[in-house]
Amino acid sequence: IIVSFLAGVTVVISRTTNARLAAETSLLKSTFYNYILGLICSVIVLLLLHFFVAPQFPESVPLLQWKQLWIYLGGAMGVCAVSISNAVVTKISSFYVTLLMFIGQVFTGILLDIIISHTLSLGNLLGGVCVAIGLILNLWFDQESQSQDTIPDSSDH
Repeated sequence: IIVSFLAGVTVVISRTTNARLAAETSLLKSTFYNYILGLICSVIVLLLLHFFVAPQFPESVPLLQWKQLWIYLGGAMGVCAVSISNAVVTKISSFYVTLLMFIGQVFTGILLDIIISHTLSLGNLLGGVCVAIGLILNLWFDQESQSQDTIPDSSDH
């Protein structure tokens, strides 16, 4: 539970840091530095796994799946996600960005379950719908309170 919590904290911190870097430099530079640092860390982890973990696997389980190179396109999708996140984070609150990403992940997971295993988790669907409705209501209440704050009071005249 603690590791999951810390993982969530690091996501919010890295998203905010990337957005600040994008505001200071540019969206492309921020995304570039994000992925260069990610590449360096991933190569270090890959080498550690190759030398310390891979020898324990049988020959039939290769560390790299060279025959299915398309699975490595996740990096290209990640570049798109980081670029969009860097552009959006400066415009809306971190809370809303986190909720939007959560909702996107829940519904993408449901869609992948339907496509791959032909199953639909009613619990996941209802949970995603509840969070989406909560987000919509929260946005609506925020807009209502902001519009009431900007209406001039007639007693001031």
